[in-house]
Amino acid sequence: MGGQAGNLGVSIVAWIAIGAIVLVRAARPQRISVTRMWTSAGLLMMLAALAIYGGEHAAPAPVWEIALAVVLGLAGGVTLGMLRGHHTQVEATDRHGVMRLGASWATAGIYLGAFVLRALIRVAIPVTSSIGVVVGDGLLVFAIAIIGVTYLVVYRKYEALDHTTVAA
Repeated sequence: MGGQAGNLGVSIVAWIAIGAIVLVRAARPQRISVTRMWTSAGLLMMLAALAIYGGEHAAPAPVWEIALAVVLGLAGGVTLGMLRGHHTQVEATDRHGVMRLGASWATAGIYLGAFVLRALIRVAIPVTSSIGVVVGDGLLVFAIAIIGVTYLVVYRKYEALDHTTVAA
């Protein structure tokens, strides 16, 4: 019993940390370095992996179910991530490797919505049910794919900018 409570605690801490990071970053236009952009994406991916790991220990699921959830989550997340990346405003700054991004409430909303839906599924379906964990993991992969692909598209847009012209 103590192991399940510990895993749930790890998952909750990961959810709160991810939510805070996403909301803080989405709240305003920002200047961001390429390094910081990829570091934060990597941190979000590690925290999501930690949340999935905690869930899998609470209610283990067959590998094929987890793989299917990951593939479906990636398919949806990649599609929306490309769409969001194409609609993100990207401007060069006076420093190489630093860009200005418009606020991204849509990405934050989708990402946090996936976490809330995952939590609701976990509440509605017993913790011992692997289907709840698998669906939740698919939603988490969906959210992570949105962030990663959005950053990839934003990075490509930044690299295509004329860096001699600086935004005001």
